[in-house]
Amino acid sequence: MLEMINIKKNPISILIFVICVIVFFVARGTDPENIRFLAFDYEALPQRWYAILSYGFVHVDWNHIIVNMGLLLWIGIWVERLIGSKRYIVLVLSGILAGGITMLLRETAGIGFSAGAAALLFYYHFAFPTKKELPFNIPNVVLPVVLLIISVGAIIFGWLPSVGHYSHIAGALVGVIFLWIFHKQHRPI
Repeated sequence: MLEMINIKKNPISILIFVICVIVFFVARGTDPENIRFLAFDYEALPQRWYAILSYGFVHVDWNHIIVNMGLLLWIGIWVERLIGSKRYIVLVLSGILAGGITMLLRETAGIGFSAGAAALLFYYHFAFPTKKELPFNIPNVVLPVVLLIISVGAIIFGWLPSVGHYSHIAGALVGVIFLWIFHKQHRPI
């Protein structure tokens, strides 16, 4: 596990993790309203224009941060090693920005690293589609396809309305687009 989480090999992943955990514990240890200024809220624009990115570092419940930071540490570290820290930060911030744009266009609010996590998940699993790293020897490509189907189904049928399905799809598209752009610069991991 220590080899996986290595600050020299994964400085951006570790930095994102630390920021998200600090913001989470400030919200949990005081009042979640203390970090509200970081959350995206269409009604707070244009004063909180920066929230189109800062929302990606805000989580207020345990399930949300565990899933998002789990994906960051499970997949993000490998993507960072694969494309390098400079390209990685562009990928992650573009995923978060794409998610923020969906909230802007839908005139809604939101928090969490999910759009960035979707960009990482789709990047990695489509970069290695035939590798069988999932349970039951399922090829990697299956996971993003199933998640996309679930998100589209959730939008169509109104499942889990508090979840940012549009943001997840936007982040996923960013991951696929950046894979197409960066695939020739991959490093061995």
